[in-house]
Amino acid sequence: MEELIATAALTTASRRTPQEIYESLKERKERVRKILKGIILKHGTVLEHNRLVFLAEADEHEMLSTLLANRFFEATRLGERTWLLSCSLRIALSVLVDNPDVPEGLREGLSEALREVAPTIWGRVSGGGS
Repeated sequence: MEELIATAALTTASRRTPQEIYESLKERKERVRKILKGIILKHGTVLEHNRLVFLAEADEHEMLSTLLANRFFEATRLGERTWLLSCSLRIALSVLVDNPDVPEGLREGLSEALREVAPTIWGRVSGGGS
């Protein structure tokens, strides 16, 4: 996902196509990290133009707590305790940084997902360097 975020950031100021930018960034991990370290992690950035989708186990009360933690989560019930939960990367970051009262399982799941798909950004918000 980091290459896609960097591509989106560079597309706004380049004459090259998004595909050309993406292809050049796939081999330039350090360039991608540098771009991501400079991206503002707030509203109105390229971090809003993606979707993280999770399969979650929760009862109705836990899911309600999640939805109340941030109104930009979307949830679809798949079974008695099974939900499809989605949000943008920016919302995941916002919940991790600004919402101390979210259910612990949600915090752990978002942090783990962020560490996997965007380790540079995860390092910025977790104090983990990267």
